[in-house]
Amino acid sequence: MALLVGNSGQVAVIWLALILLAVIALFALALPRGVHRPRQISAWLADNAAQKRAEAERRAEEAAETIRYADEIAVAARGATNTAERRRDECQRAQAAVEGAWQAYQQADAALGRARRAAAYGFPDSPVDADERAERAHALRRSAQAAYRRGDLSDTQLLDALTHRNGWNPALHPVTQELALARAAVSHRFAAYQRSLDAENAAWQASDIATAAVRSLRQEVAAAEALAEAARAALPETTGHVPSPRRVPAAA
Repeated sequence: MALLVGNSGQVAVIWLALILLAVIALFALALPRGVHRPRQISAWLADNAAQKRAEAERRAEEAAETIRYADEIAVAARGATNTAERRRDECQRAQAAVEGAWQAYQQADAALGRARRAAAYGFPDSPVDADERAERAHALRRSAQAAYRRGDLSDTQLLDALTHRNGWNPALHPVTQELALARAAVSHRFAAYQRSLDAENAAWQASDIATAAVRSLRQEVAAAEALAEAARAALPETTGHVPSPRRVPAAA
């Protein structure tokens, strides 16, 4: 029995030795060609560890860059969302301006109709002396300034009326002057209405562009966040905490 136990112990020692030799052989095979001495092996192990650290650092930097980009694109998407909201507010103001300009044009057109009916009755065509001409010029100035304050005349129209240019004649009868003022007001109000329509169209186009930009950025945010999560999951725990990208509000 003692002999059997002794033989078993020897067999175990032999097997351990064989396993140790096999490990050493595998380790030797894993070594690069020409690396056999202990000092060479130590240098190779140190270099291999340094390469692994450098690779881990590179991956950590790439992951941080991916996460940083996700955060930056999220910030851009939030800014685009705020811009889109401002553009929608501008559209509402532009629409209100169109309605106001149309109402002003209708009021000017109604005033022109009244001035035409008043002029249709006719008035005596008598010579105008210097005093009458001065009085009519003063009346034209008051009427033109009042129309300008109401917004019925532009700066250029007021200047022409005050300087008696481009058809403004202070010697004309007051009824004719009122008709001329009413026509000028209709022209000015209609031009303002056209400008408000152009502004409204431009506002809607800007709003559409801003909304499209928000949709595009949100899609990019979703893709960037997915890459950031994958990069974070692939990092070793020893690299430390990498912040998560900030979320973008859901689309309106």
